[in-house]
Amino acid sequence: MRNRRTLGHAVGGAAIVAAAALVAPALAAAEPVALTSPTLTTDVQEKTLSVTVANTNTDPTSSCGAFAVEATKLPALQQDPTKATEEGFLTWQTKLEERVGAGDSDTFTTDLQDGVYAVVGECASLDNQEPVVGDPQLVTVGNPLGSVDLGSLQNILPADLDLSRLLDLLPEDLGELLADLPLGSAGPAEPTA
Repeated sequence: MRNRRTLGHAVGGAAIVAAAALVAPALAAAEPVALTSPTLTTDVQEKTLSVTVANTNTDPTSSCGAFAVEATKLPALQQDPTKATEEGFLTWQTKLEERVGAGDSDTFTTDLQDGVYAVVGECASLDNQEPVVGDPQLVTVGNPLGSVDLGSLQNILPADLDLSRLLDLLPEDLGELLADLPLGSAGPAEPTA
């Protein structure tokens, strides 16, 4: 009886290896599918951020997620993407076990402190382990100015001005804007004419 089970497992194992050998040339000949960043939809209600991540990739090994980071940290992240792995650098991110598979979407929510955040989507796959990152979307949570004392500015600003609305004037696609900003230089400034 024991020999039959062992033989059955051996035959079953041999069949899997043979099937894999037949399929392997087809997989090796297949070109890797180009990976794209996910489609993100964001919404803020009071202090709750909702992020819908849609993985539009067809690669069955692809998965997508998103993260939120304080907008003031974007230049540092742009200079050194490994900062995203530092403890406490990101404000929120999709949990590993909740990543969105190919052709699927999911909505995540998190409560945040008052402030301006950049929400960024990313996808990775077995063929593309370097994540493909989308453009950041800026969101305002609560009153980002908090209890800032505006001093004498309060006397010249209209009484009904909602200062948090000023942030709505920022461009939604901050990626290109940040890419164009000078991030500093060790050399002297060029004189202007």
